[in-house]
Formats: sequence, structure tokens, C-alpha cells
Amino acid sequence: MTNVLILGAHGQIARVAPDLFLKGTDVGLTLYLRNARRLCDLAGNARARVVEGDVLDEVP
Repeated sequence: MTNVLILGAHGQIARVAPDLFLKGTDVGLTLYLRNARRLCDLAGNARARVVEGDVLDEVP
């Protein structure tokens, strides 16, 4: 299965993209955003993984 990472998953375009991917393809999604509670409606979806963090944080 192909996986797609969406950074800033609560941005204007990124709010539309998960629905398009989940309905039109068989890809798995990783949705990365600062406040994971914003995407609680995708929490039960087996093909969507929600990760909370900030893209500006440095990795140790």
C-alpha cells in the first residue's frame, strides 16, 4: 500500500485532501498537525494515522 504524508493537515487545502484520498484511492494517510484533536473524526479510520507535532521542531 502506498502511504501519503500530509504536513499541516488542518490547513485549508489539507482539510480537503484526506477525504479525496480516502474515497478515491487505497492509500494510507499520515496526517501531521499541531493539534491532533482537530481531526478526531478520522481517529477511527484504519487507513489514517494522526500524528501531533510541529514541523519546525528539531529532531534530536
